[in-house]
Amino acid sequence: MPPKPPRSQIEVPGEVPARGEKLGSGSSEGGAGFDSRGRDLGTRARRTRSPHPGVVLIAPQDGHPTWRARCEDPDTGQRVKVRLDPLGAGRNAQTRREWAIQKAQSIAKRKDALAAGAPRATGTALATAVDRYFKDHPRLRERTRETYAKAAAKLKDWCAAQGVRSADQVTAAHLEAFRTSLAKAPRQRQAAGASRGKRKGTSEPRAASAVNVDLRSTKVLLGYLRRVGLLPKISRDDVTDRLRMFPTAHDAPAFLRPAQIRDLLNAAHAHDAETFKATRLEHAGQGEPGATRRYPPIAPLVLGALLSGMRFGELAGLDWSEVDLDAGEIRLTSRTKTKRARSISLEVSPTLASVLTSLAGEKPPRSGSVWGLTEEQIRAAAKRLSKYGAPPGWTWQGLRRTCGTYLTNAPGIFGAASAYRSARQLGHSVTIAERHYLGVVKVPKEATTLEAAMGGGREFNALSASANAPG
Repeated sequence: MPPKPPRSQIEVPGEVPARGEKLGSGSSEGGAGFDSRGRDLGTRARRTRSPHPGVVLIAPQDGHPTWRARCEDPDTGQRVKVRLDPLGAGRNAQTRREWAIQKAQSIAKRKDALAAGAPRATGTALATAVDRYFKDHPRLRERTRETYAKAAAKLKDWCAAQGVRSADQVTAAHLEAFRTSLAKAPRQRQAAGASRGKRKGTSEPRAASAVNVDLRSTKVLLGYLRRVGLLPKISRDDVTDRLRMFPTAHDAPAFLRPAQIRDLLNAAHAHDAETFKATRLEHAGQGEPGATRRYPPIAPLVLGALLSGMRFGELAGLDWSEVDLDAGEIRLTSRTKTKRARSISLEVSPTLASVLTSLAGEKPPRSGSVWGLTEEQIRAAAKRLSKYGAPPGWTWQGLRRTCGTYLTNAPGIFGAASAYRSARQLGHSVTIAERHYLGVVKVPKEATTLEAAMGGGREFNALSASANAPG
C-alpha cells in the first residue's frame, strides 16, 4: 500500500483541472497530483459544469437532420426529445447554447412550482378533456345535455381556430377572449326559403340572455375540468371572473290574464273537437260520420300545466304511479329538475282532480303515461293551438308561471302562507315566489280554488267535459 501523500497534495473538492491540463506534482501552483485516497490522477481532464444541466444537445444524425435536445418533462417525469428550429434556436452554437440554458431554467422553475403544490400538466387534448365531462355525467337531463353540448362545440371550435390544442394551454386570457367572441357572434335566424334547420347570421347581436346561457354552460364544463386537474393554468377565480355574465333586463314574469286563459281553454276545446270528415270505417258503415278525432286530445295536458304548475318535463313524463287520487295529490319523484320529490295538492283544483279521475277510469292503472302522448306529439299540438285562437306567445313555462302567480296572490286558498305553499307546490324557493309572483295580480278573497282565482267559469267546465269525453 503506497504511503499517504502529504496534506498539500490532497485534492480539494471542486478544484478539477481543465480538459487537457495536467495536474501538478504537489506544488501549490500546479495543484494536487493525487486524489484523497492517494491515487495518482496523472493526466485526467477537468470536468466542467454544464451551463444547462438536464438538457443535452444532440447533433444531427441519420434520420434526424436537425439539432435536438433531450430533457426531462417535469410534469410527467419522462425523458423527451425536443426538435430545435433550424432557423431559430438551432441556427448556430451560440443560439443552441442560449436556448438550452433557458430550457434548463424553465424546467427548474416548473419543478419548484410543482414542489409548491401546482397541478401537473397532463397533455390531454382539449376536445378529449371536454368530452370527458359528458362521459363522467351520464345522468344529465336530455335538455341540459343539449345545452351544454352546444356551448362545448363553440368552445372547441374557437380554441381550434386560436391554435389551442391541449387543455394545458388554456389560460385566463383565453377565457376572456372566448367570452368576447360569444358576445360578438351575430343572431341566427331561419333563412328565407331554406329547408328546416338552415339558419344564417344577421347584423343583429345575440341577446344577452342567450349569451349568458353559453357562458353558464361553459363555466360548468371548465369548473369540472379544473377540479379533476386538466386545466393547470386555470384557477377558480379565473373561471368566475373571465366568464362573467352580461347584464340583462329583469321584467315582470309574463303570465296569462283571465281573458287569455279563456282564449287558451277555448282553443284547446276546439282543437280536441276537430274530427275527420270521413274515414274508411265510416265508408264501410261501421262508424258514424264525424266520430273520429283528428288529433290526440291536448285539453287534459293544458289543464294539468295550468292547474298544477309542473315543469314541462315533469308534466310530459307524469306516470300513474305518481298520482294518488284517494289522497288527492300528485307525488312527483326525484326525477324533477331539482332532484327533490314533492307533492302537488289536488284540493285547490277540483277540475284537475276530475280530469285525472276520468282518465284513470274505474280501475286506476298502477303505471304508464297519464296523458298517453309523446313529447313530439305535445309540442306539435301546442303549435296547432294558434290556429284555434290560442293567445300569441303562450308557452308551457308561461302556464307554470300563471299557476304560481294566482296561487301566491290568492288569500282564499293558502291564506297567509300563500308564498310558502305555492313555492312548495311549484318546486322552487320562497324567495322566487316573493320576488316574482307576490303582488302581481289581485285575487278576490272569495276565490277558494285555483279555477276561481283565474276567473274561470264555463270555459273550465267545457274543457273538463271535453277531456272527460271518450276518444
